[in-house]
Amino acid sequence: MDMNVVINAIKAEMKPSMGCTEPVAIALAVSRTCEMLANPAEKLDMVISSNIFKNAYSVQIPNTGTCGIELACVLGSLLAKPGNTMEICADIKPEHVTKAQELVKAGMVTVKVLKSSGFYIECTATSGSETAHTITEDAHDNMVFAEKDGKVLVDDRKTEEVAEVKEEGGFDVTQHTFKEFYDWANEVDVADLQFIKEAIDMNMEIAKIGMEKKYCFGVGPTIQNLISKGMMSNDVVNAVRSIPAAAADFRMWGGSGSVMTFCGSGNQGISTTLPMAVFADKMGIPEEKLLRAEFMAMLMIMYMKKHVGRLSPVCGAMVAGTGSAAGMTYMLGGTYEQIDGAVQNMMGSVAGIFCDGAKGGCAVKVAACAGEAVYAAMYSMDGSFIPVTDGINSTKAEDTAKNLAKLSHEALDGVDMKVIEIMQEKK
Repeated sequence: MDMNVVINAIKAEMKPSMGCTEPVAIALAVSRTCEMLANPAEKLDMVISSNIFKNAYSVQIPNTGTCGIELACVLGSLLAKPGNTMEICADIKPEHVTKAQELVKAGMVTVKVLKSSGFYIECTATSGSETAHTITEDAHDNMVFAEKDGKVLVDDRKTEEVAEVKEEGGFDVTQHTFKEFYDWANEVDVADLQFIKEAIDMNMEIAKIGMEKKYCFGVGPTIQNLISKGMMSNDVVNAVRSIPAAAADFRMWGGSGSVMTFCGSGNQGISTTLPMAVFADKMGIPEEKLLRAEFMAMLMIMYMKKHVGRLSPVCGAMVAGTGSAAGMTYMLGGTYEQIDGAVQNMMGSVAGIFCDGAKGGCAVKVAACAGEAVYAAMYSMDGSFIPVTDGINSTKAEDTAKNLAKLSHEALDGVDMKVIEIMQEKK
């Protein structure tokens, strides 16, 4: 296998983002739409999938101190300019927030929610006689359709399968096995994996800020306080739980700092990079071994996400935690059979965690899945595996992942709309 193709496929799933990716994606989509107008937008009509709504509803927008889907939309229009990225919220100033809140109150935005767990943002912006219309699908910055006053400017709408293969340079991760990922991790030139180290460093900087004080739930500082009181042990599990969660807390709080996302999610990027990095530090694992483990785990996570879906009723921290468990087992010198066992241990224990939207409490799920990854790896190294006779577990880790996808697509398809109903009833 050409490792350059594989590495480029991983890199395609890694992008820096400031703030929770769903409200940011909404702001970016609106920005790109309004960019086509000669004058400021007067009206925004949005159509978004249920997963976008769920993940943008409660989480704070960076540099605003508050949340709101309509607010994200208007901010996108106010910040519209060529070259905006998923770090668009870095440009938000207090005057933007004040103006946006006024426009939201005046009824500038309408939002329609589709009963769909896919990734879909459609924006129609009007200004006088001008109209601009865009569609963003499958990925947070993937604008596939654009038209101005009825004239089509871009139309790259394709089937999901074709779009994914094109995006990844012809590499389809689902056509390979976890054993191949393990073999590639042993073969790849570690010098080509420095981009993973850069992602770890980027996310660790956010974690350090999150450990300084309590943001949202404040998982990291809370664990440290409990350790200092003798109520929790100062061990590798609590280190792996606290540091990634601190990064998630700061991010969900709307902190002004970017993280490296993975497969479209910042918390997933945190949960992919940091648990293994903290584990390596606490266990004295050499950097080369860590980078190879991350490389293997990233491919496994990509595989699982392709089946489960970029956005789904299933918690992304759980999927990333499963990859982390495999990576930790690799770092401990585990055989492929033990790595497979660690994946099975995670799938048989925390696979039932569902996503009830992006919010401060996500850090608690990040902590839970990161900590369980350590146990799953250590259980496996001690020869303990959840057997194939249990629940959704199958003979191979890949098949267990496919079983999880079946549950996500066929059994949990009503979860998102029910979560949205509960969210709106609380007002």
